[in-house]
Amino acid sequence: MKIRRIILLVTLMIGIVAAGCAYKAEYRLPPHIKKIAIPIFGNDTYEYGAENSLTDAVIESFLTDGRLKIVSLKHADAVLQGSVSGYGKDVLSYDDYDVAEEYRVYIEANIALKDLTTGEILWEEKGMRETSTYWDTDTALQPKETEAKGKARAIDNLAKDIVNRVMRGFPTAKWKRGILPEEETD
Repeated sequence: MKIRRIILLVTLMIGIVAAGCAYKAEYRLPPHIKKIAIPIFGNDTYEYGAENSLTDAVIESFLTDGRLKIVSLKHADAVLQGSVSGYGKDVLSYDDYDVAEEYRVYIEANIALKDLTTGEILWEEKGMRETSTYWDTDTALQPKETEAKGKARAIDNLAKDIVNRVMRGFPTAKWKRGILPEEETD
């Protein structure tokens, strides 16, 4: 009985290791993409200026990353397009008098990356969402903040997530079918 458990455990571990070796979490941009255009995002919400704030934050995140050059559409190899599709806040906690004291701000966007050389949509995601919390009252541990500060943090988080998806990997239709780029044959 003890030997069977050991054999089962070893077999299970070999299976886990083999499955882990077959998994590949990285997909790189096509090598010809060196310059990207980022036009001002659209805004499908009533939150005034959210599109400008998100566009600016995405550009700043790409500049910080430094791997792609930001250029006009005319000189770009790819274009990142998007629109703010959702914005809001929810109450997370109340004080002893049922006055809201902690809020969560969220921002959602629809994003698409298009290769301008081939015309192919490399990546598209609807409803990318990031959040941030802020306190509307002074507490011993948290200073009072404004909704604008919480909104700015959520936008910065979303911008960093967008850049990470573009630079570090994103699922493609072929990837979803289990065909990794290295496995493609002409």
